Amino acid sequence: MMRSAVADDVGALLRANKSDESSVEEAATAALRVAILRGILLPGQRLRQEDLAEQLGVSRIPLRDAFRRLEAEGLVRIEGRRGARVATLSAEDVAEIYELRLMLEAHCIRLAIRGLTDEAVAQLLEMSQQMDVVSHQDEQGRLSRKAFYAELYRWSGRPRMRNLILQLRDDVHRYHVLQNTGASLEAHAQLRECIFARDAEGGARAMRRHLRMARDDLVEALRREERARDTVVHRGRRRP
Repeated sequence: MMRSAVADDVGALLRANKSDESSVEEAATAALRVAILRGILLPGQRLRQEDLAEQLGVSRIPLRDAFRRLEAEGLVRIEGRRGARVATLSAEDVAEIYELRLMLEAHCIRLAIRGLTDEAVAQLLEMSQQMDVVSHQDEQGRLSRKAFYAELYRWSGRPRMRNLILQLRDDVHRYHVLQNTGASLEAHAQLRECIFARDAEGGARAMRRHLRMARDDLVEALRREERARDTVVHRGRRRP
């Protein structure tokens, strides 16, 4: 059975995401999405429909719809008759995601800074400073960072690229939370300087440095975890 504390957390998220305008499926999807991104539901954890349905007070039909939606977002893996699990990423998966982010975000931020108005610069500087104020708060920090980058990249004039970047950022965020690899306030300060100066090339360079550092920290943490797991498996096989 799912731990009651976890179920209570997910149940609270469902109630928080249910409104008069949202359907049960939408509320369940939003609740599970936040639980995965926060690390309440861990990578590889089995999502048992009967447990979730009982704890959340919903039927299995909206849960199945929520699983399908989250599978399309890369957060859940449906395994046929075996049910569903929270999707996992290996160190190599994370490295590939950062390879994409390095290409996309450096280009997108270059385009965005070139297109900024005076009002946009002032707004982004304020959002970035507020982002640092709440950086120590997991959920508020995540939402603040997402809002900042969503607004910044909106100025690139590349909506599809922006949406893909935001999805890739969500894909790895939960792993940074679980591995305790935090955001770089120094990198944020450098980016603010580039936005203020309208330095598009400097912004691209600052973003590449920031992403490489974040990638290296997270990939190394995941590789240590994978080596430790392989050692446990190897020892188990050697037992008579």
